[in-house]
Amino acid sequence: MPIPWPPRTAYRPGMDVDRNGWASSRVEPLPVSSAYTLLASDPSARVDIALWAHKARMFFGVALEIEPPKAYPNGETPAADAAFVSVLRKGRRAATRVHVVTVPVEEAPEARRSAEAGAAAIGGAGMDVLVQRGRRVWQVSNEIAEGDDPDAPLTLAAILASILLAPIVPPGGGTIFGVKGARERLGLA
Repeated sequence: MPIPWPPRTAYRPGMDVDRNGWASSRVEPLPVSSAYTLLASDPSARVDIALWAHKARMFFGVALEIEPPKAYPNGETPAADAAFVSVLRKGRRAATRVHVVTVPVEEAPEARRSAEAGAAAIGGAGMDVLVQRGRRVWQVSNEIAEGDDPDAPLTLAAILASILLAPIVPPGGGTIFGVKGARERLGLA
């Protein structure tokens, strides 16, 4: 069943895509001050929306859709990519769209520094090891592209953390947490 959408706006200016749905213009990491930042050990930029949607539905009670659809001919993936993900949480009438980008960790030194500082702030707690293993940065913008669910970005970050086995650095940094910490923060919201 498709997600009920509010009226759609066009892609963010400058976000051009090729025939595979990959961003064809340069993808820059988002400022850590305005995004949930995840460091994943898997270096691939592949978006498996079927898996993402399944995990979101099964473990979070959330419906997800991605725009534009992605294709990976011959198993190839882009070096960096961007998309809009629509998040529909239980009890909401319409989806909220958030912008997601992914780049190799080498292209996002600010993200790694923020994650290292977040791990140091909690005394490591194993998060320091996950940060050092990070080979790809995934970021969920905290600025909503469309819709009215202020918790959609954190919800999507929690879903991605569960799939990518990646720690989350909240906008502005200062700490780092996993899926459990994200769920606790969502519970307080």
